[in-house]
Amino acid sequence: MLTLGVTFLVAVYLLGPDLISRWILGFVVPRKNLVQSRGEEVTRAVLWAAIPLIFAVLWAVSTGSLTRDGHVSDVQTVFSGLYDDKFFEAHRAEFFASLRPVFLMNLSLLTRLYGIVVGGSILLDVLILNYNSLRNALKPRWMKTVLATIVLPRASEWHVLLSGMLLPSREQVLRADVLTRSNALYQGQVEDKMLGADGGLLSLTLSEPRRFLREEFQREQAKGIEVGTEDFWKEIPGNLFVILGSDIANINLKYVEEKPLADKPSVEEIELLKRLLDRLKEPE
Repeated sequence: MLTLGVTFLVAVYLLGPDLISRWILGFVVPRKNLVQSRGEEVTRAVLWAAIPLIFAVLWAVSTGSLTRDGHVSDVQTVFSGLYDDKFFEAHRAEFFASLRPVFLMNLSLLTRLYGIVVGGSILLDVLILNYNSLRNALKPRWMKTVLATIVLPRASEWHVLLSGMLLPSREQVLRADVLTRSNALYQGQVEDKMLGADGGLLSLTLSEPRRFLREEFQREQAKGIEVGTEDFWKEIPGNLFVILGSDIANINLKYVEEKPLADKPSVEEIELLKRLLDRLKEPE
């Protein structure tokens, strides 16, 4: 019985918070790709649960809920009964009388523990969703470092690189030069990506896709003709171009300013356009 009780407590106090946090964060960002042994996973779960558990205990102690629900003697009686069958037989009435206080003490701690974990996970979701704006708004470098330390370790590296999280400003877009394993070079604006359950890159979707004509470029170079690389990019028909992650050998990412719109028309030009529209609306 002791083994069963300890296993249950380990699950709800140590492993449960990590599972809940992963589930909540999974709504916003793919989790980081971690290859860990079972021992490393348990250690990380313990560390992730330790801080909120400490705050939960301090919270319960400060409000007096633990002493109001039960006492240390109740805990000792329950664990002694679980550990020793002879003690259980001799103190059966005391054991069952102590079960309710121990249950209420654990309920008080678990309510606070999972409240802190859920609240912290939702806060992390908000930080991830607004990471770009917050990062650009923070001026001191140390504050940016703190923000990155809190947010980035929980996200997949591919999501961080291929989303707008690191864009210096909203006026910029993310473009990519993608070299495939067959030595084909593609270029386009990063439109979307598909990540696996472990955060690995499954596919990359480019808009405004172009392919570099490598053979033609090399032939012109062999003739000793000075040519620019821009002349050897050929547009690929279609709006979106999908490249499988398994075919990608290398990716070069760059932030590019979006093409600004034409200058705003002057007041005189607006008035002229209005008069022209009014004349078009007049019946013949």
